[in-house]
Amino acid sequence: MSSVINNSNLNSAMVNTLSASASLVNPQVYHTKEIYPPHALTYSANDPSNGNVPVKSNSTVFMLNKYGIISQILLTYKKSYVNGTAGALTLGSVQNDFFNVVEKVELLSSSRVISTLTKVDFMSQFSNLPTNKMAVIAQNLLEPQSVGSIAAGATSAELSFTCPLVFGFMTDINTQLNASFLEPLSIRCTWGKDWDLSSNFATGVVGTISSPQLSVRYKNYQEDANAKIIAENFSNPTLNMLSSRFYDENRVSILSTAGAATTDNTIEVELKNTECIQDFYVVLLRSDPNTPAGASPTSASDILDPVPQPIKSINFTGSGQDIVSLNSAQLAYGKLDSDGFSVGQDASVAANGFTNVLKFQTGVYHEQVLSNTISLREINNPRIKLTFDIGSTANLQRYYAYIVEDASAIYSITSATGALQSSLSN
Repeated sequence: MSSVINNSNLNSAMVNTLSASASLVNPQVYHTKEIYPPHALTYSANDPSNGNVPVKSNSTVFMLNKYGIISQILLTYKKSYVNGTAGALTLGSVQNDFFNVVEKVELLSSSRVISTLTKVDFMSQFSNLPTNKMAVIAQNLLEPQSVGSIAAGATSAELSFTCPLVFGFMTDINTQLNASFLEPLSIRCTWGKDWDLSSNFATGVVGTISSPQLSVRYKNYQEDANAKIIAENFSNPTLNMLSSRFYDENRVSILSTAGAATTDNTIEVELKNTECIQDFYVVLLRSDPNTPAGASPTSASDILDPVPQPIKSINFTGSGQDIVSLNSAQLAYGKLDSDGFSVGQDASVAANGFTNVLKFQTGVYHEQVLSNTISLREINNPRIKLTFDIGSTANLQRYYAYIVEDASAIYSITSATGALQSSLSN
């Protein structure tokens, strides 16, 4: 049956021009979509190789099995509290407690550190996720958990936490590490010092971390497909892979005065890194404002509040030029996608504070394409200054500014030995 729309289109200059274009594709012409080779999936549990009881500020090492291609790594641990006070207390973890428990996680090949995720790197990663991807992390890692009322001298039930370890290699299916081919890989987790912190700030509450474990998701291809992978990737003496890694600038801090609120406080961070940067993240943390029994300390606490604080604006300068000068409302649109709109999280339900982490990206928000990277090598005196307000408080507080850079990096794998190492970053 003839359609008035089709008849009308026949007389349209725009429609006729588009129809004559080489870009014209008819979606009703059947063609198969991409098909990956069938493969087996296995989740393997990895227990620590140096003991199962974490110690504050010490490290736990996990040796990864040579089972196949690593597509996911999950770190799980349990936490309990001992009520060392004279009366019953309602206890539980605080918001973002993970950042009190874990200081950093490193990926090693043999004894070489290949990639590192610090707690501030994790904050930057999580802040960059859209709401749907952030939901599972909030539920299983960041939201407060309660163990109820615990009697004096008693130990609470255990709480469970799981964190995804997404190193730069994990963000692209083409760069996932083939553990069966590479030199032995390991994960080293360095624990924090503030895991005693609980929802009740009473002195005498002691936190305990136990049962740390990795769950590693391996892919194993059939013999013919695996042989093709090895042949095509390692036919030359060296395979070079483009990936990324995080770099943290030295933090800078200021001490607030107790009492009245102050506005437009500033911290300026000089950028020492000379690598090629895809994205910059600006994170503002403060010392924990809570103290046992409401005491007012004469110096700021050495415990960090794990929730990022609001930033009013940032100013990025280099070689005498203003590169970025935007306020927080403008920077909320910083995760610019290729469709002209921006990606974000729902601030109305996010108590984790990640909407306070500001991002300046050099390209567009894209998971599969390196849309841009800029070299800091020849930029003279690059600095980022952030402006923020400090609310009134009875306690002295210290504010810390962190600049986290997601840097482009090229890694090399020696075909003869499977040695993995960083080969170029600037």
